[in-house]
Amino acid sequence: MSEYQTPLIASEEVRKNFIKSFLLVSIVAALVIAASWYLGDLLGDVKMGLIIGGIVVAVVLPLQIFTAKWAILGMTRGRVADPDDLQERRLLHLAEGLSISAGLSRVPDVYIIPTSVPNAFASGLNENDAFIGVTQGLLDQMNDQQLEGVLAHEFGHIIHRDIMLNQLVVGLISALLVLAIIIERVGFMEMISGGRRRRSDRDSGGGIVVLVLILLVILIRPLAMLIGALLQSAISRQREYAADAVAVRLCSYNEGLASALESLGREDHYSDEEVESLGSKQLAAMYIHFPSVNELFSTHPPIADRVARLRNMY
Repeated sequence: MSEYQTPLIASEEVRKNFIKSFLLVSIVAALVIAASWYLGDLLGDVKMGLIIGGIVVAVVLPLQIFTAKWAILGMTRGRVADPDDLQERRLLHLAEGLSISAGLSRVPDVYIIPTSVPNAFASGLNENDAFIGVTQGLLDQMNDQQLEGVLAHEFGHIIHRDIMLNQLVVGLISALLVLAIIIERVGFMEMISGGRRRRSDRDSGGGIVVLVLILLVILIRPLAMLIGALLQSAISRQREYAADAVAVRLCSYNEGLASALESLGREDHYSDEEVESLGSKQLAAMYIHFPSVNELFSTHPPIADRVARLRNMY
C-alpha cells in the first residue's frame, strides 16, 4: 500500500515544492553573502569583501545563464526534430497539444538526442527561449501515453522557469566556489605574513585564533563544494516533484508519467558510455531521471517515491 494515504492535489504539491525551493535558494544566496563578509573580515574591510563578492556574482551569473543553451546542445549533439519522420512527427504533435493545454504562446523547439538511453530534458531561459530534448531511446521505447507524460513533466519545468532557477543556483554556487578560492589565497597570505592585520582581539586569543584561521582556510573550499552540491541536489529534487505534479494537471491523467518513470527506473546505473551519450554527468540535474550511486547527492528523488506520489495525485 502507498505511504501516501491522503490523495495529493497537484496544484497544492506545486505550491509546497515552490516554497521549499525558494528557501533552499535563499540559503545559497546567504552563503555567498557570508563568504563575502568573511573575505572582507580577512582583508580588514568588510565593505570591500562584499564589493568583491558582488563583482564575482555579476561576472559569473551572466556567463552561466547566457551560454547554457549552446553548451547543452553542443554536449548532447541534439538536432531539430524532423516533421517528415513519422516517429518524430508523433512527438511534435504531442508537444503542440501540451503547449495549448499549458497556455504557452509558442511550442518549444524539440531536439532529438542521438542515444539509445531513454531520457528527456527541458532547457531555455524562458517560454520564448525554451526547448525540449528527447532521446531516440525514449521515442523507441515509450507508447503515446508514456511519452505525453514525460513531455508534460518537461513542460512543467518550462512553466515554472526551472531552467532559469537551475542556472541561477549553479551560478551562485560557482560564485561561492570562486570566493572560497579567494578566501583560501588571502588566508594563506595572512598566515605567511604572520597576521600583521590581525586585530587586538585576535592577538589576545593567541594560538587558538591562529589555529581556527588555519582550519577555516584549509576547509573553506571543500566545505563550499560539499554544501553547494548538497543544496543543488536538494533544489533539483524539489523541482522534480513539482514538475511531476504539473504533468498530472496538464494530462489530467497520472498513469502515463507513472508507468514511464517505472520503465526508466529499471536502469539503476548508467555506464560511462551512456553517460557520455547524454552529455556527461554535468547535465544530470536536467534529465527526467538520472541514476545515482549516492542518494545524498542525487539530483532526483527515488523513482518509487515519485511513482507512489503520482498514483495518489489528482
